[in-house]
Amino acid sequence: MAAKSDGDFQEWLEGVMEYYSNLSDVKRNFTIDCMIACSGSSQLSHLFAKTSLLLYRDFIKLLPAELKEHLLSFLDGKSLLICCCVCKTWNDIISSSPRIWQQACRHSGLIVDKDLDNGDAKYWKSYFLEMTKRLHHMKSYQCFSTKTYDRNLRRVTAVYYHKGKVATASDSKIIQIWDCGRDICLLTIRTDSSVASIKFDDSILIASSYLGHMVSWDAISGQRLTEYMRHSGAIFTFDYSKDLNLLISGSSDNRIKIWALSNGYLYKTLSDHSCWVIKVMLCPYPAEKGNKHMDRHLLFSLDKTVIVVRLMTFISSDMSPEGLYITSLYSIKHGRSDDSALFTPGLHFDGEFLYYPKESFDNQKSSTLCKWDVRQKCMVSEMELNLKVRALLGVGKKYVVILTPWQHKTLPNFIVLDKNSLEKVALWNIPPSRPIGPDCSQLCLGERDWLDGLDGKNDQGVLLTAAIDENCVYVLKWLPRSGQDAT
Repeated sequence: MAAKSDGDFQEWLEGVMEYYSNLSDVKRNFTIDCMIACSGSSQLSHLFAKTSLLLYRDFIKLLPAELKEHLLSFLDGKSLLICCCVCKTWNDIISSSPRIWQQACRHSGLIVDKDLDNGDAKYWKSYFLEMTKRLHHMKSYQCFSTKTYDRNLRRVTAVYYHKGKVATASDSKIIQIWDCGRDICLLTIRTDSSVASIKFDDSILIASSYLGHMVSWDAISGQRLTEYMRHSGAIFTFDYSKDLNLLISGSSDNRIKIWALSNGYLYKTLSDHSCWVIKVMLCPYPAEKGNKHMDRHLLFSLDKTVIVVRLMTFISSDMSPEGLYITSLYSIKHGRSDDSALFTPGLHFDGEFLYYPKESFDNQKSSTLCKWDVRQKCMVSEMELNLKVRALLGVGKKYVVILTPWQHKTLPNFIVLDKNSLEKVALWNIPPSRPIGPDCSQLCLGERDWLDGLDGKNDQGVLLTAAIDENCVYVLKWLPRSGQDAT
């Protein structure tokens, strides 16, 4: 009898299913509503369990491993951490993939070392978490430390940083090179006059004066090497190349002079500026594929209203004065004709694009960051910063560093921006200092590798040196992370 009843039920069920399959959608929905209405709690619980499996299917589990990685690699790190909390399966998938976390690092602007053959997902996840914490500390004043040095001298007029050492020059007519790590003076040099600008490397130190001459010294022994004495005004800016044996100087006499670095021989004088020359910069010509132009260099010069771009070429291998040819390629003007429109200090070339700040046309309390294509001779972009820029201190592949006018000790004036989004990445308050030279020679960015993106190694050392409060030098350093050596 029971078997017969089961057979009758099966026959009845098949008939109902066949009839139900021929109904319209409206009648099917109505039938389901009627079935739900006459169902008990056990049936409703069973129905919920069945529909949940159908409606909320875990698509990640259903995909092949390669597609899982590819799909999840589009998520940023914050989203990945949320996904890890969905369920154990998702956490296992995400936490076991080095590719996913490497891509998350790139999304955050971190550098992933291509030469580091590390397939350990745990390593890359840990690296991401540690550097994300570092980025957070950069925004919240927890990433840097400061030290102020009173040099017991008169007003400090210029500073320059190179490989853990800082050179300072003062109105006491004294130049000193200091070791930033050990805080000891390595070299003291007496000058003939107050220094306007200073630069040095491992072997040579050069200083320009307000009296129109420059002098070079041996950076180790302090021996006086060469004098360059032909300007009739203060030399605010200079640049040099030991490979080319060239020294370029710009002065308040509106002239640029090109010297032989080794012996002070004056090659040429350029007189096409009508205002003080406040920046000169010598850079290799942008390399084209298959042609590096080893004999060609670009010379950029800036006054308050115009940037001039020149091409420098040596046609002889011995780099004699007769073989140096200089051609003015073009000029970049501010874009406004009124006398108040000035370029802001800061000119940077990355090998392809020239970056410089200028006052915004519509809002004098804001500045614009300009990106100029040197080879194509055209403006690529003008980015409104919504900040008044006092000086553009550095530009890298990832970050831009600016100094804004000092307002109050609680308001940041040292600001690091993401170059693409212009998001504020790091903040600090640098003590006030009045501009000494038009090119802000009393400010110098320290280590610069981190401007291309943090890689877990380059966030250490000196970040900035600045002359403040007449005779003091202010040094801003990275705080070491856990497991990172203090410098």
